[in-house]
Amino acid sequence: MISVSLATGCCRHIQISSQDTLCDLSDAMLDAFSFDNDHMHAFCMDNEAHSRSDCYTSDEVEGDEPLTTETTLEEAGAFPGKKFKYLFDFGDNWIFQCRVLKELDEKTDFPQIIRSVGEAPEQVPDWDDDDPEEDSEDED
Repeated sequence: MISVSLATGCCRHIQISSQDTLCDLSDAMLDAFSFDNDHMHAFCMDNEAHSRSDCYTSDEVEGDEPLTTETTLEEAGAFPGKKFKYLFDFGDNWIFQCRVLKELDEKTDFPQIIRSVGEAPEQVPDWDDDDPEEDSEDED
């Protein structure tokens, strides 16, 4: 069971097998926060955002880091109490804080959201509503 926080008062608890890949966790997290899976991602298992020392990345990222599609949660060292960061969309720089809450005895066949607290922020806010330049163009 992994707790994933995105902002103050916004978190999800995800039940996932230790034999699932980090990519499976990424998919479950993005689904839990209603984000489109359309950008690169990385897991920083040393809990340091943008760290390269204990990092696993999506296939599209250039570098020598191990891939999230080939690394299980167990292999990445996701044990109870472990904290780590998940980075998504390197342009918008979404940083999720993750913590392994506990290991369950029952088998988990597929990732599932167990608890949901707070409303997730919009992945791509509608900036058009707040653009004063656009308002002045409409006046012409």
